[in-house]
Parts: sequence; C-alpha cells; structure tokens
Amino acid sequence: MIYLQKGLRNNKLAEINTDLSDWQWLIKQMAIKAPFVNSIEKANRYKRNQAEFIITGKLEGQQRNDTSLKNRSIIFFDIDNTNGDDYKASVHHIESVLKDIVYLIYPTISNGYKGTRLRVAIPTDQSFNADQRAKIGTYLTQLLPENWETDLTSYRSNWSQLAGMSVLNAFSLEHNDQPVINDIAEFLNLKKIPIQDNLITMNPLHKQTTSPIEQMQRTGDQSWQDITNNALTNLVNPPESNRHTYYSSLVGSLLFMKTKPSVIDTLLFWSNEHSNNPLAKDELERTIKSVSRTAERRQQING
Repeated sequence: MIYLQKGLRNNKLAEINTDLSDWQWLIKQMAIKAPFVNSIEKANRYKRNQAEFIITGKLEGQQRNDTSLKNRSIIFFDIDNTNGDDYKASVHHIESVLKDIVYLIYPTISNGYKGTRLRVAIPTDQSFNADQRAKIGTYLTQLLPENWETDLTSYRSNWSQLAGMSVLNAFSLEHNDQPVINDIAEFLNLKKIPIQDNLITMNPLHKQTTSPIEQMQRTGDQSWQDITNNALTNLVNPPESNRHTYYSSLVGSLLFMKTKPSVIDTLLFWSNEHSNNPLAKDELERTIKSVSRTAERRQQING
C-alpha cells in the first residue's frame, strides 16, 4: 500500500488507490520540476509546504508512527555525501555495485541545498519489519564506498520515516541530473542476503562492526550507567575499517544519551586521534554534522 503526504507541515497521509504494486506505482511517477528552489531557505520552505513524501507498506490506521507501521515493501536511503563525486559519477558507481538488483536512483532536495542529493529506492521480494530494515541497510551501504555518508549509515532514521519523491531543483535541472532505473534485474531477495541467527546481516566480505546503539538495544535490562559505559568503551578501540559507519553510529548513540554536541566533538576527535587509521579531520566533522542534522530533522518531523 502507498501513503502520500504533501509537505512536512501536514501530518495527514492519503492512501493511494491503485491496482499497481507499490514498486510499479513508484517508477511511473515523474520527477517534479522545481526550478525556483535555488537556496537553503527555498529548499526548506519547499519541503515544509509542497514536497511530496511517501511510505510504502502496511499501516494500521492513518496515523503515522513506529507502532502503526507494520511493514515496508521498499527500502529508501539517502546518500548525503559522496566525498566529491558528482551526481553522474555517483550514479555510475551505484549502478556497478547494484547491477543485479532492481533499483531507482533519483535526485531530491537537501535541506542544505548543496547540489543534487541522491536517494536510492530498492524493492524487496517480501515485506520487512523495522529490525530487518536496519540489517538490509547495513548490507546495502556496505556495498558502497566507505567514505560515502548515507541516511542509513547509523540507522538513526525512525522506522516510520517518510521518503521524499523525486524533485529536480535549480541545480539538478541545470546539470540534467535525471532519475535512473534498473528494472531488468530481480527484486532484492532477502533469503540471499547472508543470514546469521535468522537475521539479515551485512555482506561477509566486509568486516562486521557492532555499533554501540545495537549493543544498547540488546541490553535493555542494563542500568543507564552500564549502557553509557558500553558506548564509551567503544570509543577507546575504533576500528581500522568501516570508520564512517562506526563513528556515525557512535554519534547516534551519544545523541541518544542526550550528550551535548561539544562533548560529542571532544569524544570523537579523541577517539579518532587514537585510531590506527584515523579519518581526516574534515571527514570526521562532516560525519558528525551529517548524523546530527539527520537526528534533528527526525525529531522535528516526528516530535
């Protein structure tokens, strides 16, 4: 089922009545042209009042929240930073690593209006729940370059997060950044993704790093002090690979604990300095800012 919402200020979802599947409906939608969106202010205003957002899956009732959303049929994730690659180069890379999977890559609008923001939509062969969504996201983002930043890198997005539709703003229209679709492959087969303990896990070709937030989710009976200690312990032993993913997750964990931004900066820069393979300072700064902005937007949207 497809649920549409127009503008982030409006909290009402409209159920789309169609005989098409969720995926067939999505790929038939034309990119909306918004040539007047050429600044941060106009981008934010457009998203608040005019932009279209969807959820594909099953909702119980019309109230969107993490409890009422039972499953999804398409996984969406934004690529917030491609480490200097432009839209066409980024699309080409995504095409090469996802060539065996059906996907839609399309331009959308970033709050910061920093050019063309990429969004990727991938249909699955069966519906998936909130826990599986994080695991699928891990698998997919591990296929992308390590120094790219995605919305699902640290899985701070709420389960019921909306996905924006394709929008061509002034920048993307100028550079002719069009949606790209691969519909000759297969839907992402969840059974083919590496399985461990009956849960979808990341590609075994990549080193698996357990994030502090995942550890906290498994230790619900621990005291707040123990949870905090677990997160801080991970700061002491940063990994040599998957560093963006790891530090993004740490930022999310520290935000979850309502840590002050200045303290987060101090902790992560200290951890990075003690890493055997530290990130460049500007890369770490972008990672912290990206996750923090995403968390702030989620809080504003979902209250």
